[in-house]
Amino acid sequence: MRGLWGRVWQRRTPFVVLMAVVGIAGAVLVTGDSGGGHLAANRAQLRKACDGTLPYRDLERLVRDERPGELAQHGTVLAPGQQSRSLLDCSLSWGDGHGVTVHAEALVSDVPQPVRTRDLLEPAGGHGTFVAPGTTGQYGKWGAWLVADCLGGLGGRVRPTTDLYVTARVTDGTDGADGADGADGADGADGTDGADRTDGSTAASGKPGRATALLGFRTAVHVANALTKAQHCGSGPLMTPTAVLDTDETHGAPGRGLRKCEWIDGSSLPGVASGTWTTLGDLQESTGLSACAGEWDAEKNAGERPRPKEWQITEVDAASWSGVLGRSAYNSYEREGHVPGWGAQQDKRPSEADAGSDTRQEDRVSAYSGRPQLALWARSVCGGRTTYHRVAVFPEIRLEDGETAVISGKDRARLSTAARTVLDRYLDAEDGWPASADCRDTTVLGEVEQWH
Repeated sequence: MRGLWGRVWQRRTPFVVLMAVVGIAGAVLVTGDSGGGHLAANRAQLRKACDGTLPYRDLERLVRDERPGELAQHGTVLAPGQQSRSLLDCSLSWGDGHGVTVHAEALVSDVPQPVRTRDLLEPAGGHGTFVAPGTTGQYGKWGAWLVADCLGGLGGRVRPTTDLYVTARVTDGTDGADGADGADGADGADGTDGADRTDGSTAASGKPGRATALLGFRTAVHVANALTKAQHCGSGPLMTPTAVLDTDETHGAPGRGLRKCEWIDGSSLPGVASGTWTTLGDLQESTGLSACAGEWDAEKNAGERPRPKEWQITEVDAASWSGVLGRSAYNSYEREGHVPGWGAQQDKRPSEADAGSDTRQEDRVSAYSGRPQLALWARSVCGGRTTYHRVAVFPEIRLEDGETAVISGKDRARLSTAARTVLDRYLDAEDGWPASADCRDTTVLGEVEQWH
C-alpha cells in the first residue's frame, strides 16, 4: 500500500504543482485588478472622444485604470445644428490630474492671444514660454495654441471664415490639475517664470515642462489636422512637431543671431549708432508672422565705440503679420492709439517730403511715456494674404523721472528717414521673412510717434 500511494503521489505531483502555479498567478491577476478594471474601456473612449480627433498614441500612456473616464464635449462638429461659437470643446479626464482639454473655433474676429512685436520676441512678459518651430502659436495660459488656414472655408458659422484657432492642454498628474477641470483655466500653465523642466512636470510657477509642452502642441496639431481634413479645407496638414524651444533667454537665448535678422547691422544700416549690434528673432518659423529686433550692444562696444549721442538710434524692431494675425495685431495697436491717423498723430502724419526735411517743429518727450519710439506701418500682399508690417526705431534718450526732453525738428526728421530705411532694408533682405513670403504691392501707411 505504501508503494502504491508513493506511485500515485509521484503521478499527481506535476498536476498539483501546476494548479499551485495557476492559483498564484490568479491571485496576482486579481490583486492587480482590484479597484480598477477600466483601462480597456478608457482606452476605447480615448479613441472616440472629441469626434476622434485626439492623438491616441501620444495620449495612451495617460489613461488610468482606477476609474471610468469622464468626458464632456460639445460643438458644431459634434452637433451640426447646434448654436455654438465653438467647432469643438472637449475635456476628457481619468482622475489624479491625468487628462486632456481641447478647444477649436472658427475665427470671425481677432486671435484671442497677444501677437504684438514684443509678444513674439519676449513672450510671457519676458519670462519665456515654449514654441514649436513650424507651428504658428505658443504655449500660453490655456496650453498650446495655434492658428491654421482653411482656404476652403470653415462650416458651422453664419459668417464665413478661413481661420482655425485651436488650443490643447494635457496634464499628467504633476501639476495638481485634473484634465476635466482644465477648461476653466484655473490651473492653466501661463508660461510665466519657472525653470525649464526636462522631466515633463510642471514647475511650481505654472510653466510646464518641455515634454508637457510638446505633448500639448502635438495634440493641438492633431486636432487641427483632423478638423481641416473633415472640413475639406484644401490645404495640407500641419507638420507634427517633434521638439519645442524655450524662449527664455536664461536657457541659451536660442533667438539670438538668427539668419532672418542679419539685416540689422550697425555697420551697414544707415542712421543707427555704429558698432556691434545684438539681434533677436522669434522662433516660430511661421508662414503667418515673424519678428526681429536689434540693439546696440553696450557691453561689446565698451572701450571700442563711444556711447551713442542723444537721439541716435540704439534699437530697432520689425514684425509682419498675415491674414487674421495681421488684423489682430493692427487692432491691438489701434486700441492703444498706436496706428497711423490716431490720437496725437491724426493731424501730424508726415508726407514723403517731410520725412527728408528738417521743417518739423520741435516736440517734447516725457519720461513717463514709456520707451519712446517712432513706428512706421506698411501693408503688402504676402503669400496671397493681406499682411501688415511694423518697424520701429528707438532713439537714445537720457531722462530722469519727471523730466522732459526736447526733440528738434532736425532730429525728428532723422528718425523718419531712419524708420523708412529700416522698413526698406527689412522688406528687401534676402534672408528675411518678407522675401521668403514673396511680399509685393507694398503701401506705406504712415508713422506713429509713441512718446505722447
